[in-house]
Amino acid sequence: MTHSSLLRLSPGPIRSRLLRDLILLVVSTVALLATINLMLINGIKQDLAANRIEAAATLVKDEIRNLLLPVRQQLLIIRDGLRGAGLAPTDEPALNQRLVPTLAHMPQIAGVIDALADGQEYFLRRNGEGWLTQRRSAGDAAQISVATWDAGLRQIERHDIVSDHDPRTRGWFTAALETPEKVVWSQPYIFASLGVPGITAALAWPGSEPARVTALDVTLESILDAIKRLGIGDEGQGFLFSREGGVFVPPDPSKTATSDHHSDEFFSAQTRLGGPLQFDAVAAWKAAGEPHDDLVRFHSANQDWWGGFRPLTRDPDGVWIAVVLPVSETLAILQTRWHVIALTVLGILAASLGLALLVVRKYSRQLVDLPKLSLDRRRLEQDLRELITAGEGTHLEFKSTMRMNLRTQTTGKEIELAWLKGVAAFLNTEGGILLIGIADDGSVLGMDADRFDNEDKCQLHFKNLLSQHLGPEYARFVRFYLHDLDGRRIGAVECECADAPAFLRDDKQRELFIIRNGPSNIELSISRALKYIQGHF
Repeated sequence: MTHSSLLRLSPGPIRSRLLRDLILLVVSTVALLATINLMLINGIKQDLAANRIEAAATLVKDEIRNLLLPVRQQLLIIRDGLRGAGLAPTDEPALNQRLVPTLAHMPQIAGVIDALADGQEYFLRRNGEGWLTQRRSAGDAAQISVATWDAGLRQIERHDIVSDHDPRTRGWFTAALETPEKVVWSQPYIFASLGVPGITAALAWPGSEPARVTALDVTLESILDAIKRLGIGDEGQGFLFSREGGVFVPPDPSKTATSDHHSDEFFSAQTRLGGPLQFDAVAAWKAAGEPHDDLVRFHSANQDWWGGFRPLTRDPDGVWIAVVLPVSETLAILQTRWHVIALTVLGILAASLGLALLVVRKYSRQLVDLPKLSLDRRRLEQDLRELITAGEGTHLEFKSTMRMNLRTQTTGKEIELAWLKGVAAFLNTEGGILLIGIADDGSVLGMDADRFDNEDKCQLHFKNLLSQHLGPEYARFVRFYLHDLDGRRIGAVECECADAPAFLRDDKQRELFIIRNGPSNIELSISRALKYIQGHF
């Protein structure tokens, strides 16, 4: 449907035309809405995926908050308590008495470490129903004293082992010394003593000599359990990874006993990029600029995926959570709701059509054929014949000539003023069409009687009369055309409703205010003209 079908009148009662255009408008609107929805389908799928991924990430973040916040607070309490009691890493029994209750009541803490810059270290962890401690002496000694204790903290056994373990080379130790008033979190790694993934929270002692750091090993088993409970669909996955691009791979039990704190089992993406889903997801994340708010779309295993990535702590260099969801799964959600969408569209269409019918029925008695204020150049002859057949009215007037008095066969000013009054009336009312060369009874006379040398002089004469008697400012509301009808040349004057009152100056230089009333032009007195102007303009 073109715009002109809504603006141009065609033959037939206005009720049928209005109903037709309303129906076409409703149908085209519904079609447009459907097209827009199809164009935005990817956006809808992304929103669905984003909601599910955000919900999953929020669940894990809540788990992290509950897991790590008490650890940070407990680490501050332990450091201040050890400093207040004056305990050193060599005070093994006293440290056991003070630290075992902490591990007993906080299962996420796998172990406690107290280390000095001279190489001394005390380490405590669970050992079945009892406890295990490791004590390293100062210097570069490779010998470590290992003791086991029962639940009542009575020593069961003690023996020495040889190890190259040195706390001063650990990342958490050096990072804590750089910011002594801040709890720092390490990159995730596999705890050598337990063979489970975890991170270490460390806190330095300001002003101590030698430098001293207390740390807590925190397992990530509860985080992994939370990921398993995400409920992100059969194909969706959640996993941990590091900002460096490494992905957690569950450790090989056969290697756990011999692995150390730097085991490569936790982050091995560098050697497996381009393979499993997790590695493709992290590679796409890094290629996208490491976003933490927007989704990343990537391709893996012959299908497309959405990936959402969030840091688990305030330190973006630490551990991250990734949640990936296949694009096809979000499309399946839309497909399961397709019948609802279709019924909604049909309901809107039916309601709109019903409303259109109601409007037409309710106002059909009050509607009349709208006036024709312009001629359609594509169907000019048909428009002219329809107008002539309809006869003169509120928006149509006929004049036999432009300047020639047919009775006296001489040009007369009264002839020119007669049709100029019609133009002024149309300008002051609702607009209309003036046909020159048409008799009052609709006979086609043509404009030969006006004896213009050519069409250009006819056009110029019209323009001069309009400027002289109405003013050049009204030229933008009036258009004059010459057309052929039945082999005769006639003139058509299309008049719009002006935005200001139009006064006609007659041959005596009087200003007349004229309006259209039915097929007649009415000259108003000054008082009536003022009242009309006040209400109309």
